[in-house]
Amino acid sequence: MRDEVRIGALLILGLCVGCGPEAFYADSHGVDAEGWAASDAGEFRWEVTDTARVHDLYIDLRHDASYPFSNIYLFVDFTFPNGKTNRDTLACELADDQGNWLGSGPGHVLDHRVVWHDDARFPLQGPYAVRVTHAMRQDPLPGVTDVGLRIEYADPRP
Repeated sequence: MRDEVRIGALLILGLCVGCGPEAFYADSHGVDAEGWAASDAGEFRWEVTDTARVHDLYIDLRHDASYPFSNIYLFVDFTFPNGKTNRDTLACELADDQGNWLGSGPGHVLDHRVVWHDDARFPLQGPYAVRVTHAMRQDPLPGVTDVGLRIEYADPRP
């Protein structure tokens, strides 16, 4: 049943995402049905050739109604083409004070698009990488089904 829900959610997310701004890069990482282990990183790689373009960066999260918390903390490790790295810690609110989920989606599967960086430039040409892990005390973390990275163009086409 869980696989059927995941496939349906992916199809609906694909339709919704297809209607939004143009993506420079988008990918997701499925999480083990038994829970998201802190050692299980979503890893994303892409190539940059145009350092003048401006981008908006998002972390996409999907969870089901069994997720036990109203928030999630993430470690986002960013690697530049020259090998330098940067770590961000993101605090993501997933529910309001009354316990209502803030995400959207069909049934008990919810999608969240979390702003990571607005108006970002990639200063170097070459391969970039992002690694996303959860930073919660419970490990493995139940209810999370997918983590993704989406990079959109923030500036109009030249």
